[in-house]
Amino acid sequence: MLTNSATREHSPLISPLGGDGRPVVIVGAGPTGVMLAIELARRGIEVRVLDKQSTRPSETRAIGIHARTLEVLHQLGLVEEFLALGHRVDGVIFHLRGRRRAQVRFGGLDTPYPFLLTLSQEHTQRILDDRLESLGVSIERGVEVVDVRQDAGGAEVLITGPDREREQVLHAGWVVGCDGVQSIVRHRLGLAFDGEDYGQDWLMAEVRTDWPVRSDRFHIFAHSPAVLAMFPLSSSRWRLFLPQVPDRGRERRAPDMKEIERLVAQRGPKGMRVSDPTLFATFRCYLRSTKTMRGGRVLIAGDAAHVHSPAGGQGLNTGLHDAFNLGWKLALVAQGQAPPALLDTYQAERVPIATSVLALTHGLVRTFSMPSPRKRFVRDLVLPIAMSTPVAQRRYTRRLSQLAHNYRGGPLAAPAGRMARGGVAPGDRLPAVTGLLRDGEPVCTLDLLCPPAHTLLVLTGSRADHGMARQAIARMESWASVVQTIVIGEEPLDSGSVGDPGLRAHRRYDALDGQLLLVRPDGYLAIRGPLNSPDIPERYLRRLDAGVSSRSDTVKPAIQRGLR
Repeated sequence: MLTNSATREHSPLISPLGGDGRPVVIVGAGPTGVMLAIELARRGIEVRVLDKQSTRPSETRAIGIHARTLEVLHQLGLVEEFLALGHRVDGVIFHLRGRRRAQVRFGGLDTPYPFLLTLSQEHTQRILDDRLESLGVSIERGVEVVDVRQDAGGAEVLITGPDREREQVLHAGWVVGCDGVQSIVRHRLGLAFDGEDYGQDWLMAEVRTDWPVRSDRFHIFAHSPAVLAMFPLSSSRWRLFLPQVPDRGRERRAPDMKEIERLVAQRGPKGMRVSDPTLFATFRCYLRSTKTMRGGRVLIAGDAAHVHSPAGGQGLNTGLHDAFNLGWKLALVAQGQAPPALLDTYQAERVPIATSVLALTHGLVRTFSMPSPRKRFVRDLVLPIAMSTPVAQRRYTRRLSQLAHNYRGGPLAAPAGRMARGGVAPGDRLPAVTGLLRDGEPVCTLDLLCPPAHTLLVLTGSRADHGMARQAIARMESWASVVQTIVIGEEPLDSGSVGDPGLRAHRRYDALDGQLLLVRPDGYLAIRGPLNSPDIPERYLRRLDAGVSSRSDTVKPAIQRGLR
């Protein structure tokens, strides 16, 4: 158990704190690395982003941005730019044995963004790079990391420039490897990257088609053991993915238009023609992950920690959520407001998510690449029936969109018990509710979570208990540096509070009796309790000890190792 404040001052379990002024060094400037840099920079952390490529890559694989990621981009104030450039996809159609046999729709998702957004990773990268630049951080390109060393006091990153003739040592407080499948950071940590090589190359092409079909769906054609996946980028342009039949002896080479035409004729809809190619690529498909995402002052994220097939469009999204989970925690540690033990929760929360994602993508690959005619017959018979039920549709789309991911039972989630109300328990993503009013302007609950801090939502209930709401506000005053408090009532309490006409948010969160919801900076519920118990959020915060005293500059540690 946590000791009280009198004992805490002398506890040997708590490491001395204080920012040491050394930067966080991020290795790799892909979307995961840049997202992490944004999260750190907007919290005032000095960060350096290194990438061995001299220019921003133009050849990209990832195009799918799922609903949960769009919610995160909303919190960052970037979602409108993504929506303006991207193409909305409302569902998936499965074509089996040449016939349309099953369909899944995203429209029933509980989110302001009930769709998949397709957007070239080149655009995603540019938007994120521009945001990072606006925060005063420039990516250092043409810089290759050749070694990473650490001790109890810090880390050293050995780098070379484009000429590779001169080595330089960077001193860092923390190092995060976002440097992909062949991660030098993971290698230097000596972490196992367990899994398998499918022995399968994937061909990728971006083309124009003359297929007369609505472009608000993506299509999967399962023909024999071969597959064609088609993702719309606009009304006429499509990204094609064509996994080759496994052949470990085949020489890897980029496809040409003739090969794409041949494969589309074999696997795609009858009579469809492709033309005007702008992208050809070949890549190998792996299924690997590590169970360790932290070693001392060095961490890894994104493809450096987990890699899988592109089935389901999960990779880019999972990496961005790694960064969004890690960013606020690493910022607290780097600022000296938390001991390094807080970073153990990153691994504890994200490894199970990565395991789930790998299982999903592996299942999709196996389902649509079955070599056995008998198994394909059973699949073609069962899949349309299974996917026709509302329960199956909801389960599949929530998992695919990553809205189902949660940290229940994790080290930062209070035990659910009676707190699991309205389907929203500690560790869950806080469902987004629209139709709220702030200063007369419509807002969504995602708008309330934009500042990089914890947020206490004070829902006054159907009886509008403003007295208890004011007590909760007063109780949080000493935590104002790390927690913002927002009152939500059917009628606003004052000019800074939020109106909930019809009590939509109250009903969604099962809070008609008045509730306190403490939400983490990454949008997940930390704890909840009745309005008449304003000590509950404070007890949780004291347990985390994530605050800075309002009366002094004394820094309090955030969490002790092993506490749950």
